[in-house]
Amino acid sequence: MDRIVLEVDDVVGKAYRNFNPEKKQQFSQAISLLIKKAINDANFDEYSKFLDDIGNEAAKNGLTPEILEALSASDD
Repeated sequence: MDRIVLEVDDVVGKAYRNFNPEKKQQFSQAISLLIKKAINDANFDEYSKFLDDIGNEAAKNGLTPEILEALSASDD
């Protein structure tokens, strides 16, 4: 487990400090899940852009859907 520091407004900070240990653990798990989702979304966006870039480069070099289909259908 790694520790990070998040800055929050005063109301949130006060409420968190008043949580019991079990509630703090639940809160920590929820925040961890939100951060993981944000990371996965960012990775998907980067991956999607990467695929778009490859497709654009292939099209620029003359690869058409017909050529791609013919290549996919070949036994080689």
